[in-house]
Amino acid sequence: MTMEETLILLSQAGQTRILGLSLLERLILYGQKAGLRKFWLYSEDPAQARQVLEELRSDRRFSPEKVDLALCPAEGIQQLDAEKNGRSHILVLEDNLAVHPDFFAFTLVEGRVPVEDLILLNLNGSSSEQSVFPAAFLIDLERIGAILPALVRLKNSGPGWLEKIKYSVSAGQLTINCPFAVRVDSPAAARRAEDLLLETGRKPVDGYITRVFFRPLSLRLTRHLISWGLTPNQISLIVLAVELLSVYLIFQGRYTPMALGSFLFLLASVIDCCDGENARLTCRISRFGTIFDISADAFLYVTFFTALPLGLYRATTSETWLYVGAFGWLSMISFYLQMIYYARRSGIGFNIVPIAREIEGSIHDPDFQTWADRLAARIAFIYRRDFFTTLAFVLIALGGARVLALMVSFFAFLEAAYFGSWSRRQLKKKALDKLQPA
Repeated sequence: MTMEETLILLSQAGQTRILGLSLLERLILYGQKAGLRKFWLYSEDPAQARQVLEELRSDRRFSPEKVDLALCPAEGIQQLDAEKNGRSHILVLEDNLAVHPDFFAFTLVEGRVPVEDLILLNLNGSSSEQSVFPAAFLIDLERIGAILPALVRLKNSGPGWLEKIKYSVSAGQLTINCPFAVRVDSPAAARRAEDLLLETGRKPVDGYITRVFFRPLSLRLTRHLISWGLTPNQISLIVLAVELLSVYLIFQGRYTPMALGSFLFLLASVIDCCDGENARLTCRISRFGTIFDISADAFLYVTFFTALPLGLYRATTSETWLYVGAFGWLSMISFYLQMIYYARRSGIGFNIVPIAREIEGSIHDPDFQTWADRLAARIAFIYRRDFFTTLAFVLIALGGARVLALMVSFFAFLEAAYFGSWSRRQLKKKALDKLQPA
């Protein structure tokens, strides 16, 4: 069942805002992400429909260049039938529906072609099966002009309307495997929808420390940051400010400011989760934001672990720490320069995030089975931000700043050396793959 359009039934409930977006806005943005190209806004009140459209257009995310929105008044509903272009059904949604980000991907799966006039959608998630009709259903495009106005009138007539419509049309069911879809028709339902949506801010690739400790804290904080109107980029600037302060404190070299600086370094990692959560929950993911976040993380990582040996030098006047710091600094710079070079040669561009996934996935490649590859796969977790910021805080708090400085220098060198070997082999493999006949 391939669909490119959906029809949304407008109501006042669709303007309910949850985590920075109205329910209607979230439906459209999630649908657009899933590949829907056109959104029909349906209302028996033309004035309401025009007002909703104007409000949407005031947000640049819903500009005509980005989203195709069209009014579908009751008297013009036959237009959908005329434009069906070989499609049999259209997805109809109430605008008071809060859904999982992958709801449309689960619903618009190819190969399932229902034949009834009205298809009720059932949710088959982790809990017991539940129907999301009348908030989401499919209507045969050849009968939509007769069914939809009657359905809307019966729906507004009070209890018992569902059974009435079932007697007048052929009805079937379609089960979709989606984590949740909540009809927000009460304060309790709104709270439940907010909790469920908030959990979608997590990332499936989170490390253990982030998954167990950082996310529970950052998601609670993200809820408030969104309600305060902060954007992902503004949160990134807050993270940058906290990390710069942590670098300054580490540079002091004395135990108390260094312990406080390491705590701020850890705190910045928790807050850093919030900008991504905010972007995913408010559909504000942008290339600039991704590049800024990656660049700031790399800069602060190098700066913090450069300030650490300099702080130890200030505290002890031992030149050993200058050599340790220089060795670690050169290793870190070498690593990032190699990453940038590899990203450009492999066609990834400036975005270096996919490289980590390639390294983790290459352990299953027969060409990457040396002892170094196996060792790198086993200790890869130590290079995750959640691990080394936690380790830095624990060691410095316990008076182990010197041990930390030595560890950072040593493992930064290993990281640069291994990545140099891995990237050369990977580029060579990609070049050979291109030469293979299709």
